Amino acid sequence: MLGTALALWASPADAQTSAAAYFPTGNYGYDQDLGVTVLSRARPEYDQPGVQLGGFTVRPQLNQSIFDNTNVNGTGGSNSGSWGSETLGSVTGASDWSRNSLQASLGFDHYSYFAMPTEDYTNWNVGIGGGYTIAGGQLRANYAHSTYNQLGTEIGTAQSEAPSQNTTDTGDISYDFNLGRVTITPSVDFSAYRLGDITVNGVKTSQAAFNRNVVAAGIVTRYALSGGTGLLLVTRGTSTNYVNPVPGQLSNNSVSGMVLAGIEYQPEAVWRYSLLVGVETRVFSASQYGTFTAPVLSGQVVWTPKPVLTFAGNLTRTVEDADTSGNNGYVLNDLGLVGDYELMRNVLLEGRVDLQYASYLQGGTQTNETLGAGVTWLLNRRVRLSLDDDYTNQNSPGTTTLTTTGPDQLSGAYRQNLLMLTLHLAL
Repeated sequence: MLGTALALWASPADAQTSAAAYFPTGNYGYDQDLGVTVLSRARPEYDQPGVQLGGFTVRPQLNQSIFDNTNVNGTGGSNSGSWGSETLGSVTGASDWSRNSLQASLGFDHYSYFAMPTEDYTNWNVGIGGGYTIAGGQLRANYAHSTYNQLGTEIGTAQSEAPSQNTTDTGDISYDFNLGRVTITPSVDFSAYRLGDITVNGVKTSQAAFNRNVVAAGIVTRYALSGGTGLLLVTRGTSTNYVNPVPGQLSNNSVSGMVLAGIEYQPEAVWRYSLLVGVETRVFSASQYGTFTAPVLSGQVVWTPKPVLTFAGNLTRTVEDADTSGNNGYVLNDLGLVGDYELMRNVLLEGRVDLQYASYLQGGTQTNETLGAGVTWLLNRRVRLSLDDDYTNQNSPGTTTLTTTGPDQLSGAYRQNLLMLTLHLAL
């Protein structure tokens, strides 16, 4: 088992506040579980055993990679690429209790670039969460802190000649009301995003103006039908507050409401799919930005034509917050396609495509296409080896509305190839 949700590295995107959070792909589980593909499927003879400590199972992991990145910061130039190494370690622990649950994680991720030693950086995170059964329902709470370095190569981020160190704190609490076929889950969550300095033409520039606190509350209602099918209704309200506004600049503060409705069809069948469709309305505190309304969705299709082959497709449309000057947010359309094939019981192949299209609320667009493939060799329950290659082509955002401080600093057009060989060790 490759970690838990608590061990995921955070990013500036407000995934918890978007439709994309409801149907993840690549979940660990058995053949017909939600979001499970051939690559993430449980294999008891090869799965990490863990260490038993009383009523807890502890799973230490260490991954050592060597890679060739042809364009580290996405800035171009003859000296933009480097060979390097990545060392990723984590320890996760989860209770084996039948009624309640408690889990925690601690991890680090160190990158070293042989030709660009000033670019070296280390990410780390810590998380804790659990559930307590009350009156037949689960009261769940989670908290996570992450310190991570942004390279400025992703859509919606600021271009930088050196990594920008950011921090994210997130917490949430929810409860399941089980009413027969109907399950009602209200939740409240909080996220604090703090962005570090970027480097432009050798000069560091503060990104503190995009530090923000996001508070959200919502209700997910599921009506269970026969055969693993359920009808879903999601309502959610969000308040975004930028805590370090620049004097004289328009505020990006906003409140938004989102309503989604759809179906979750997960029987033991060749086709499994989930779909939520709805609308989000965002009201900005700056009258010049006004009110923005857009359709949003989250959809997933998993096709298993034979037990050793799965194709998974994910399509999301979300409204994201601003992380750079010159805009007050953007609509992100993201289509991902993944094919997994079990060549042998212990040799797994994967091909993947991801297409992103961002439309900025103040004008301008940006696209990112990634094509990749990988092979994983399961040696035993403690050792596995993987080789991955991913090619990315990102187009320039074009012209967006200027501010009094100058043009936007969005990541620009670049091409990048990342070839990585990884040795995975686990206890």
